[in-house]
Amino acid sequence: MHRVLIGLAAGVILITTAAFVIPAISAERETSALPRFTEEREAAALFFVKKHLPDLVPFLEELKKNNVAGYEKEIREIFQVTELLADLRDDPPRHELELKIWKTENKAYLLVAKLSTPSADERKKLEGQLQELAKELVTLDIQVLELKADQLDKELGEVKDELAKAKENVEKQTKDRYQTLLDRAKKQRKK
Repeated sequence: MHRVLIGLAAGVILITTAAFVIPAISAERETSALPRFTEEREAAALFFVKKHLPDLVPFLEELKKNNVAGYEKEIREIFQVTELLADLRDDPPRHELELKIWKTENKAYLLVAKLSTPSADERKKLEGQLQELAKELVTLDIQVLELKADQLDKELGEVKDELAKAKENVEKQTKDRYQTLLDRAKKQRKK
């Protein structure tokens, strides 16, 4: 009986902490230009969470009961993430990395909410998991930067090729540009 009461108390502490920790963590995230809250966006955000991080659903439900404004802000942020990820569909490696980052960050936020557990052993276990997630996030950040660097190297190569072609054809480009300017001047005189 005593264990059940301790378990229930720990659950209440965890849910109460989640109601306060999740909004506090969210306040640290970028909040400018969040989309407004609508039922459709809420449904899309919840679908996304259920698909990619179902462990977050109970915390969102509890947040909705205890802090409607915090819940709506979380939903708006999650919806914004879904929109940003949709914009990356043409870049599958980047899309996958950004999705992994979102999932890992939110797993970490859930662990932070659970750190209030009264058991020292459980807290130590959670802190170890949090350390692993922090390491994973740093690794993912490095992968994003490597991907961006590769994309910029490719783009730089294309620009250098374009520059080399432009330098090779200076006389022809000059004649073409000169002719275009003359044609424009003739058209203006006819008006």
